Amino acid sequence: MTRHAIYFFLLAFILPFKGIAQNQQFFPPDHLSPDGKISIGLLLPDRTYMDVMAAAELAIEQANESGGYLNREFELVVRTAEGLWGAGSKESVSLVYEDHARAIIGYLDGRNGHLAEQVATKSHLTYIETMATEPTLSQAFVPWFMRVVPNDNQQSAVILKQILQEGGGTIGVLSTDTYDTRYAVRSLTKAVARETGMAPVIFEIDSSSIHQRKVVEQMLSSHIDHLVIPFDADFLRDLIITLRQVKPELKIYGTLHFTIGVEKRNSGWSQYEGVYMIRPHVDRKRFSFLPDTRSAYIYDAVMLVINAIHKAGTERETITHFISESVYSGGVTGSYSFDELGNRQNLPGLIHIEKGVPRMITSPIKP
Repeated sequence: MTRHAIYFFLLAFILPFKGIAQNQQFFPPDHLSPDGKISIGLLLPDRTYMDVMAAAELAIEQANESGGYLNREFELVVRTAEGLWGAGSKESVSLVYEDHARAIIGYLDGRNGHLAEQVATKSHLTYIETMATEPTLSQAFVPWFMRVVPNDNQQSAVILKQILQEGGGTIGVLSTDTYDTRYAVRSLTKAVARETGMAPVIFEIDSSSIHQRKVVEQMLSSHIDHLVIPFDADFLRDLIITLRQVKPELKIYGTLHFTIGVEKRNSGWSQYEGVYMIRPHVDRKRFSFLPDTRSAYIYDAVMLVINAIHKAGTERETITHFISESVYSGGVTGSYSFDELGNRQNLPGLIHIEKGVPRMITSPIKP
């Protein structure tokens, strides 16, 4: 049974059909923008994400250079979720009703991602998330949501597999008080307990402090063999350098958000020698115009929508159905297909920093 079939089967028992038909918010205007262009929405935390916007604009530019769609140009409409809580929901509504977006690409945290997902669900508009990895985003069981990045559960599985290949032992997980980190830690805890029969050692860290002596002492006294870092923070590089000095045998692993942070700071891979990180395989020579991992995911998400429009037309529901039920093999980060919850089906790749160079040790595979 397809995602659409499951969704509407459940909907028949949850909402009376007459109520849906009379509620016009479920059926927004389905036409092009006033200037005749085909709009694709990009929802960001704020406008400082210049590389993300540049990657999305590049995909639009390349599509228009190839003729657009039926002699109509594509356009990128950027809105942000900055401001009071709930701004992401307001801006999502604007993308639907004011900008007439055919789909929304989001680069948001988990909380704002949920708000954008709710708007997309009510308006029957494709929402593609490119940053948030927390699993509950894809548990609403609606066909309008898709995620091009691996979720926390998929990342935990790949990291744990590598830990077991390294001989296993006591596993530690670094944690902060942020919303997304909590979900990542929860996923890692469940995976470790399920596979090893023992819960990992959780180390709470103050992300606002640059001095982490206390947590280093805790790690030394806990005799951990592996440490997983499921978030990004500026102090992590110095923490890893310290751990290399006091506990050189410790094996360290970073999730996708950790990797994106390393790339963003551009401090050099040699600073993270020996660290394992979640990172997609990208042909860096062929796609040298994309500077980092998050640019590659954004570019792929926009191209997914453009490809769907070329193959299925501009109707919103048709775009969603095509993306969710087909395989897109032209992605920079590999091929794309989605399960019934909107998760990308390929498990993520894993790299290992060796002599200052990231080496792919686990290519993306199907679970």
